[in-house]
Amino acid sequence: MGIPVGQNMFTQPENNGWVRTLARFGFAAKGLVYVLIGALSLQAAFSGGGRTAGGHEAVGVLGEQPFGQALLIVVGIGLLGYALWREVLALKDPGHVGHDAKGKAERVGWAASGVISAGLAITAFQLALGRGGGGGDGSRTWVGKVMEQPFGGVLVGVAGLAVIAVAVQQLRKAMKSRFARDLSTQAMSPPERTWVFRMARIGLVSRGVVFGIIGAALIKAAITHDPGQSKGVGEALSTVAASPFGTMLLVLVAAGLCAYGVYMFFCTKYSKLAHPAA
Repeated sequence: MGIPVGQNMFTQPENNGWVRTLARFGFAAKGLVYVLIGALSLQAAFSGGGRTAGGHEAVGVLGEQPFGQALLIVVGIGLLGYALWREVLALKDPGHVGHDAKGKAERVGWAASGVISAGLAITAFQLALGRGGGGGDGSRTWVGKVMEQPFGGVLVGVAGLAVIAVAVQQLRKAMKSRFARDLSTQAMSPPERTWVFRMARIGLVSRGVVFGIIGAALIKAAITHDPGQSKGVGEALSTVAASPFGTMLLVLVAAGLCAYGVYMFFCTKYSKLAHPAA
């Protein structure tokens, strides 16, 4: 039996309840990782001697907590759920973004986001099993491997441009509140709506800044053919810290990433799921 016109896999809970559950669980896991990234980087800013953090460092901190192994497994499952949801969005297009150039670009971005989340989930599982999970130089590793291929430098440059495009998209979503289209705002109380919008705007701006730095670093790596020029989230935050007024800017960006994490927690309840709200 087919799905009626106007409906999709995300509006048929009897057909996809497990996908919906995993997706919402994934929002919570992603939110926790972002809160930790922001908190660790805030600690670095205020201590003056600490180190900014990316996803790998944030997951590592989870493993150091009481019941750390269980936490890592739970977060790993959540991140895998988020990755699966992103791949479903990319392949099935329940939000009907279409097959034109813009729609295809969005779907490729969702697929890439799913791969990144899956990689972080694998890191969590590896740490839970006591096998280590790699370091914060994961971006340099994959950039180096790509550069070894024919036209590798071109591919890395294109990836850099794509990341910058995502950064611009994040900023536009923040400024124009486009994220609201993908949330069940009618189900929110007025105070909830106020806080959701605040956290989303602040968080998306901070993500835009971080992604912009990562994209620019990829382009520089492509031009110099030097994988060492690439940056992950932690290195991008270090770049912010090294800039003029770096401590103040790092505090603002790190606090924004914490806000983005809180926004992800809201998405566990209010995301419509047929289209990314971030």
